[in-house]
Amino acid sequence: LVLYFSDAGSTEAVAEELQKQTGADIEAIECVEPYSGNFQETVQRNQREREKGETPALKPLKTKVADYDVIFLGYPIWGGVYASPIASLLKEQDFAGKTIVPFCTFGSGGLNTSTKALMQALPKATIMNGYGVRAARVAAAGKELNRFLKENGYKEGKVSPLPEYSAQQR
Repeated sequence: LVLYFSDAGSTEAVAEELQKQTGADIEAIECVEPYSGNFQETVQRNQREREKGETPALKPLKTKVADYDVIFLGYPIWGGVYASPIASLLKEQDFAGKTIVPFCTFGSGGLNTSTKALMQALPKATIMNGYGVRAARVAAAGKELNRFLKENGYKEGKVSPLPEYSAQQR
């Protein structure tokens, strides 16, 4: 299952590419009260929610998480970690025994911190190496996902080794 939350469309684009390459089922996570899509308003709302310890109410999922063994979980990075709707999802759904493959979009990073947060929030799930892409580079996601999926055994095929970095110069 490819299960994702997307506010500005970047994470949705990656989710759709991931679904296309794996043939997995796909579903968007939706808030009862959607975020505005305006960057500054979203940042402010997210900060208010975190300060109050609140998470947004979600619309019910159409799919049953219990029916899947491997879940590709996608989200934008907000404040260095997964977006608030993912925190709601983690409270509402039982991911015990599931294999979770995180994928995220970001402006300045957050795959490592969000993966650690997922491990803390879901101690009974197996959190795998994830895929992250800067929102400005989403167009490159198709090729990168192909490599990621093959390297991690989610898709058949071989990949060529990446070239070594050149020696650093003064």
